[in-house]
Formats: sequence, C-alpha cells, structure tokens
Amino acid sequence: MKAIHFIEKINKVKRISDTPLIYETGDWDVSEAAASALIGGDLYLHTAQNEPSHFGGRILGYRVLSTEPVGRIVFQIAPTMDHKGVRAGRGGWRNEQKRDK
Repeated sequence: MKAIHFIEKINKVKRISDTPLIYETGDWDVSEAAASALIGGDLYLHTAQNEPSHFGGRILGYRVLSTEPVGRIVFQIAPTMDHKGVRAGRGGWRNEQKRDK
C-alpha cells in the first residue's frame, strides 16, 4: 500500500467535516502528481523520524494552495486509530517526509 510519512513541527491538522469525519493536513512540499498517486493510500504524522505516528488516516483527496505557500499540497484524510503508533523507520527520509510503496 502506498503511504507517506511527514514530520509535523507545527500543527497542520484541521477538522473540516463532522459527518463523515474528515480532516485536512498540509501545506506539504509534494508534487501534484505524487499527491494524486497517494489517493487511497495512508498518511502518517510524526514529531520526529524515530517517533511513532501521533495522527494519520486514509487519503481521500488533496488540494493545491493558491495562497502562500503557493503550490503546496493539503491532503484530506479520514483518520483511524490504525494510523496512530506506526513507526516509519530511520532510513529513507528526505525533506521531512518519507514515502512507502
């Protein structure tokens, strides 16, 4: 399953819908092509590379910011408890993100 892990230093999570429960997280430095390929995959947020995820969910979609920072990606996710406590491993991190195939 495709997945992406992010180091979240600033709270970039916002609830956008009550029913169904949907959150947005972003402004991530990801290409639109990569964001599109991640739909249906998993997103995990970590405080550090060696820390387990504290939040995450199934990627439902994304949008591209037209305001600062222009071009950054905001993902819409459906959070689950299965996305908490997941370790990404130390290798493969780049620009505070790691992708799994």
